[in-house]
Amino acid sequence: MPATDKSQPEDAAQAIVQTPYGRGLILRTRRADNIKEVQLLEWESVSSSFKRTNHPIMLYTSEDYPSVRPHVGDDVICSYGRGRIKEISLMPPVQTESPTNKTGHAQRVKYSIVLSSWRLRGRSTVTCHIISPPPRVVRKHTLSEMDAHEKVELAQSQKFKATEFFSKKKDYTLALNAYAGALDAVRNVQHDHSSTNEVRADLVVTMVTCSNNSATCCIKLKKWEEATRFAQNSLILLDALYAKKGLKIHSILNKEGTIDTKLFGEWRVKSYLVIARSAMERDDEEGAIAVLKKAKVVAMEYIDDINSKQQSSINKQELDSLKILTSQMKEVRRLMADCAEKKKATKIKEKKRAQKMFAQDKDAPSNKAASRISKAGVPDETAEGKTKGNDAPCTDAPDEKSSAPVLKGVLNDKKCDRPTIRKSVSFSLKPPQIKEFDSSTGDEDLPWYSRHKEALAMVAIAGFSVVAIASLRKLQRAS
Repeated sequence: MPATDKSQPEDAAQAIVQTPYGRGLILRTRRADNIKEVQLLEWESVSSSFKRTNHPIMLYTSEDYPSVRPHVGDDVICSYGRGRIKEISLMPPVQTESPTNKTGHAQRVKYSIVLSSWRLRGRSTVTCHIISPPPRVVRKHTLSEMDAHEKVELAQSQKFKATEFFSKKKDYTLALNAYAGALDAVRNVQHDHSSTNEVRADLVVTMVTCSNNSATCCIKLKKWEEATRFAQNSLILLDALYAKKGLKIHSILNKEGTIDTKLFGEWRVKSYLVIARSAMERDDEEGAIAVLKKAKVVAMEYIDDINSKQQSSINKQELDSLKILTSQMKEVRRLMADCAEKKKATKIKEKKRAQKMFAQDKDAPSNKAASRISKAGVPDETAEGKTKGNDAPCTDAPDEKSSAPVLKGVLNDKKCDRPTIRKSVSFSLKPPQIKEFDSSTGDEDLPWYSRHKEALAMVAIAGFSVVAIASLRKLQRAS
């Protein structure tokens, strides 16, 4: 088996052929020996240990194998260029004469091919009809190989599939994947001299509608953050188009039926509604109300604009947009009412929580009475004993000669019929008796020098001794 020549460039149009080993893709053709490197598409890659690997099975041959049978949607190359098969139909048979002079009827097939290599002005396309020779099927272009036209066409086909998933099958996951695939196809479109204004207009419409529809799928799947991002992307595109209002792309859209009421009215309000719903689910009522106010302003602007016109001057597109905007306004009012109710319920809940945290128990006012009595000088245990309840007996009656304050009105009652915290506090009129000091009980009031005579005598002796010794030493030095 010859080695693969990686330095040889791949064929520009890689044909799909029918080999004895199944369908194969011709990657490249060597110029030196005309050897074709064919990747077998129907073979699994198996190593010597029967484990799957990532290396494809290759066939190297010099034979010119025929093309596989074309089908609708296949990319083909015919005598007029590259295109895609749009339709395959059978032609009436014609009589043929064989070399043995026997007549027969040959079946003919007509292929209708939309040529992608031919670009006309505007949205016009070229379609050719071929009977013989049949076209050769080639590999589809990858996304990096496509031009702006092909990317927009791919995105539109993905959008059509996603709409079927969303509307008919109600499969929002598949619909979201298809819409996201359409956005990925046109996200990094590089325009060149072949990109017409019609292609640019189709690009804007595809990106805005796919972004809004992706956001709607995210709402169905409860993916609130992703829904907000998709809706914000749609608003960014619409704002950019609104800034170029009246220029070529905007004029083309209006001319083809995409009026301003739909562009900047319906689609913008739809994005606002998605963002508001996502904010409500995240408990951001303030943000949702702010977005809904913007949606209300936009919707009322275009509703009033249509209603201000005469009935005869309103076209069908404006009537359709008016119905959609009216239903969107009902949704805006409903969401604003829900936000207000939710906000009110949140405030009530917070108020109750604050009352539980800071409010005092109204059914047990004895704490206030105890604090008042303690300020007046009554011990805590006395206050507790006199304020236990309405039916608690007052067994400890205060002494009339006591100097402690007593509760007026309960001195002569054995039982407290009413809560004692309502009673005022009074004091005994008899002044407190102060006990005089008895001199025979101790010497606390004697002077300090009377209580420390021995210590003072010792200090005096020590000082006299020091002075005497110092004097003797001075006399000795003098002599």
